Amino acid sequence: MKYLEKDLLLNSVINLIDDLIFYKDKDFKYIGCNTAFLHFINISADKLIGKNDFEIFDHDLASLFRHHDKLMLAEGKIRTNEEWVTYPDGSRVYLLTKKIPFEYATNHIGILGISRDITSLEEAHQQLKAQTLLDELTKVKNRKAYNLKIKALLAGFERYQTPFAIISIDIDDFKKINDNFGHDIGDKVLQSFSALIENHIRQTDHLFRVGGEEFVILSESKTKIDTIQLAEKLRQTVASKTLMPGINITISLGICAVIKGDCANSIAKRVDSLLYQAKTNGKNNIVFKPVE
Repeated sequence: MKYLEKDLLLNSVINLIDDLIFYKDKDFKYIGCNTAFLHFINISADKLIGKNDFEIFDHDLASLFRHHDKLMLAEGKIRTNEEWVTYPDGSRVYLLTKKIPFEYATNHIGILGISRDITSLEEAHQQLKAQTLLDELTKVKNRKAYNLKIKALLAGFERYQTPFAIISIDIDDFKKINDNFGHDIGDKVLQSFSALIENHIRQTDHLFRVGGEEFVILSESKTKIDTIQLAEKLRQTVASKTLMPGINITISLGICAVIKGDCANSIAKRVDSLLYQAKTNGKNNIVFKPVE
């Protein structure tokens, strides 16, 4: 088969592929691509060939592409990366891209790239990941989510001294609700309680269910006073509401702020001691002073 016929056949095959295929020379200028790539970036071939990414895309996107091109050429082997990319028309996609060194002329190594739009797959993955961080009953974040969040907050405190506080909440005498009304009603109380708390906290507050009737709020408030005021508002709100016909509840709360040297265990132990003190003080109250 003649070279021209081979080129025509190769181009026909490439243009039938839905993946985005493109190739650049050693100076990072486009020397070819398939039809899918042209459609995806919404540009004609004559406006692409001979241009580099900085002449086609915005600076940030072009810089990202150039960074991966250079890494691939420096390593001299196939390189794979996944990332969210926003194109000039505003479309945002998640791409799986493989870049391969290839010889396009004698002693000239360029870049062959193949990208696949896996946006729907990534969105499904993120949705599934989010579901694993939710408590099945109440739909608030669970203990796994709490562990991840407090780890991040502790890292921020250690590096930037960014303050945060923890509020431990326990529904008073919850066992009596299960004993007197049944576990189905108890579950509905927990659901209503969780929704009530979620509706009365701020964007900088994060609610987690960490046990049966045990909840935690990680508050990114700048001052301890803000956190205490939030806790008192929640205590009063819960005490004033009827979550289920004939059922009223109260809560006890312990509060402490992060201090130098804290780890997840130390701050949890400290706030649990404060919550226990709130319980022994008669319940339906808040304790925020450190235990001596």
